[in-house]
Amino acid sequence: MIKRRYDVVFTVMRPFFRLYTRLAYAYRALPAPILPKGEPALILSNHNAALDPFFLALSFRRPIFFVASDHIFRLGLVSRIIRYLVAPIPIVKSQMDLRTLRQIRETIRDGGLVGLFPEGNRSFHGRTMFIPPSTGKLVKQLGCTVLLYRLDGGYLTSPRWAIRRRKGFLQGQVVRRIDPAELARLSPDEIFRIMSEALDVDAFAWQRKKKIPYKGRLLAEGLERTLFVCPKCRGLATLTGHKDRFSCACGLSVRYTTLGFFSPCDDWSRRQEENGTFLDNVSAWDTWQRAELPGILFAPGAASDQACLQDAKQKLVSTERASRSHVLASGNLQLFRDQLVFDSTDGQPKR
Repeated sequence: MIKRRYDVVFTVMRPFFRLYTRLAYAYRALPAPILPKGEPALILSNHNAALDPFFLALSFRRPIFFVASDHIFRLGLVSRIIRYLVAPIPIVKSQMDLRTLRQIRETIRDGGLVGLFPEGNRSFHGRTMFIPPSTGKLVKQLGCTVLLYRLDGGYLTSPRWAIRRRKGFLQGQVVRRIDPAELARLSPDEIFRIMSEALDVDAFAWQRKKKIPYKGRLLAEGLERTLFVCPKCRGLATLTGHKDRFSCACGLSVRYTTLGFFSPCDDWSRRQEENGTFLDNVSAWDTWQRAELPGILFAPGAASDQACLQDAKQKLVSTERASRSHVLASGNLQLFRDQLVFDSTDGQPKR
C-alpha cells in the first residue's frame, strides 16, 4: 500500500531539490507526461550520476519508488529514515532477485510509479553500460505504461572517476512513452530494442556536436581510476592525474579540457594527433586499453608471480542483503594473471 506520507515528502522536498540541482549542476528537468493519480508506470533511465534519481524525479509530480542498490539499506539509522520517507526497493547491484521483482509488481499493482536504471551501474567511460535483455521480458510482464527517460550531459557533469563535479549542461526528459495497448502488441525483444535505442548515450559523440564547456577544478584528478594503461610505454598503473594534467613517468602528458577531451602536451602525443591515432577522450582510451590488456598481461616473459595491479588499504566486507555489513579484514587487493588475491595486513589469511 502506498502511504500518504510519500506524497507529502515529495511535495515538500521537490522545490528545494529543484533549486539545488539548478544552482549546483545547472540541471534542467523537462516536464514528463502527466499521469493521473493511481495510474501505474515503469520509468526506465540511463545512469551516470549519483543524484540521477533526484534529477529524474524533478520531471514528475508524483513520488517515484526507485529500485536502489542495497548498500543504502546498510547504513543503520540513516537507512531507516530513507525507508520511512521514500521507500526505495532494494536490489543487489546488477542482479534482479525474486524479492525485488515482487516489490516492483506490488508497487505497480498499487498504482505507483517505479523508477529503474536498467544498467544497474554508473558508466566509467561515458557510454551506456550493458542492459540485460531480460529487462524486455520484465517490462512485458508488468503490462503498465512505460516511460523511457534520458539524461544528457550527466557523465561530463559528474564522471564516475572524478573527485569533483563540473558545471555545464545537464538535462533530463522523457524521450519515449509506451502505453499498455502498444506494449501488448510488442514482443520482449522488440521492447528491449526500443528501450536500448532510447537510452543509448555516448557522452563524447554527443559532446563533439554540442561543444559545451564543463567548468570545474582538478579536472583530471581521479582519471587513473579508469585509465590505467599508458599508450606510450604500455605501463600498468603508471598514470597520474594532477589538476588538469594526466601524465605518466615515461613522459606522456595530456590536458583534460573543459570540453571533456584530451589535448596533447608532449611531443609523442602531438605526433599521435598529427597521424590520427591520438586517444582524445576517456571512451576511446578505455576501448583501446581493454583491447591491449590481454597482450600486456600474457606477453612472453611476463612474470606470473608478480601482481599486475594492486590497491593498498582496502577492506574485505561481507554483506547481508539490505541489512548490514561486516568488515572481515583489511589489506591489499592484488590482481595476478590468473587470480585476484586479497592479502590481509591484519593477520587474516590470504583470500
